[in-house]
Amino acid sequence: MAIVNEYIDLEIVEEEAIDSSYCITNQNENYIFLTFGLFKKDCLFDLEDKNYLTHIRIAKTYFEKYNEVFNVNIEKQHICCNTQSRVLELIHCKLTGINRKLFLESAILYLLFQSQKNNLIFQLGCDTCSVLNNPTDKKKMHLAKSYIINNLANNLTIPIIASAVGTNQCYLKKGFKEIFGQTLFEFIQENRMTKAKYLLENSSNSITEIAYTVGYASLSSFSQAYKNYFGISPLEQAKAIIPFN
Repeated sequence: MAIVNEYIDLEIVEEEAIDSSYCITNQNENYIFLTFGLFKKDCLFDLEDKNYLTHIRIAKTYFEKYNEVFNVNIEKQHICCNTQSRVLELIHCKLTGINRKLFLESAILYLLFQSQKNNLIFQLGCDTCSVLNNPTDKKKMHLAKSYIINNLANNLTIPIIASAVGTNQCYLKKGFKEIFGQTLFEFIQENRMTKAKYLLENSSNSITEIAYTVGYASLSSFSQAYKNYFGISPLEQAKAIIPFN
């Protein structure tokens, strides 16, 4: 493992034996362990036909400054686009020196927080949501999620998504919110905006090309949506980039 600082170690490897993008956390007496898998077929971002495993080890002494016990134990769970994006930033980080250490530490803490947040959402819903207790329905909601991620450039309406996964529109809307804690519109918007921001920061594509890539038919509608979401226009975002490579 590569040493980030005296408390945190990081290892990133290519791994063929992955069938989904996921997170697992566990612990022993001295360390907290996080594993993130990025699977090329369901990741929001282009992995160039590679799968990745990211292993993180954090010494529990790191958390002593907070004067609170911090415990983790999360079985394999799917990860959202923001988590995928941050893991990918770890994988491709080319910073050096103190800048690298600061970036890696902040990104790893974000991933730890995000894994706990996602697990809390799951725990709050698991005993009360009928969709969560039905394996067939759960599968359809996860199919809907994958369909959205793989078709961001296309027209994504509730009727189209419902037809693609074999359920009715009302049940799709209800079930998706129960499983993922977001409406379909919120999930589509989050993924489109997250991917657009990533492309603005990490590709040479024009803003118009990026708009089409994330499903907008016109530059003006994309620019307005982007500004409403991030508070900054795509052009301003592109000019403000601090290179990580």
